[in-house]
Amino acid sequence: MYIAGPMRKRELKRAIVRIVWDREVYGYELRGLLAAGGTTVQLSYLYALLKEMTQDGLLESRVASGNRGPAKRMYRLAPKGRRELGHVFGEATELIHEAYEDYVSRLPRPAFADRFHEMMGHVYGKRASVAFVISEPLTHLHRDLLETLCSRPTGKRTYLVKPPGMRVDIMHPGLTVLDGTFDDIPLKDASLDGMIVVDIQDAQNMKRCCAEFRRVLRDGGVMCACAPFLGLTGEGEPIELGEFMKKMKQDLRGQPYRDKESVRKALAQHFDYVDVTGMGFMTAFLTGLRPIEP
Repeated sequence: MYIAGPMRKRELKRAIVRIVWDREVYGYELRGLLAAGGTTVQLSYLYALLKEMTQDGLLESRVASGNRGPAKRMYRLAPKGRRELGHVFGEATELIHEAYEDYVSRLPRPAFADRFHEMMGHVYGKRASVAFVISEPLTHLHRDLLETLCSRPTGKRTYLVKPPGMRVDIMHPGLTVLDGTFDDIPLKDASLDGMIVVDIQDAQNMKRCCAEFRRVLRDGGVMCACAPFLGLTGEGEPIELGEFMKKMKQDLRGQPYRDKESVRKALAQHFDYVDVTGMGFMTAFLTGLRPIEP
């Protein structure tokens, strides 16, 4: 692809950001790396764009003296550029994550969906007041689970707690939708006897979030905290692709990424027991407060 003038500047900027996210390069070298990926750009246009990206705070530059030749201006990713790349990773990660969850949830029964609902039945079965807490938009699997929650015979109150500003297009006569976050759930103390938390690894402050989960759960209550693509491979093995994408998204956004053991330890500090199990693409932390009730 030949790039000059009218080429979408935003796409070229993102291509540059992807190249320099883990290295420092000079302009002519960058042009070669772009060409290796199938993108040809005029050197004068590239230097003008690098100057613009530096002025915008996406890149940082310095002049390095050459051993045998003239000095070179080196470019590397600036903090703002890392956040931009994190946004790109975030968009791709959530798109793939949602598509994969939809695929898994539609597998022929008995498969993942049946086993997933069986595990979740330990959380919402025979429980009157249950909350479903999310940090990302609803997927097909989430909607399916919410329908089951709202239709349970013993249900008196079912809550969906979602981030302020997030739109949800699900309606059910037995569902109450509330604005809240992992660390600020708009419910009274000890008001829930069951809770499902999705994407717990996204918690900004794990200690504070676990304390909030503990606050709203009554004695005998159960909570299942789910973490897709977390700790699926063995120790010392490369992490699975889905987990790699989530980790990169958090790292590039400057946010902490927690492994399975750190999540378990945080929950164990606030709850009476924590059982960890893997299911398909998901790690589930089943936790609660004694006395254990069926």
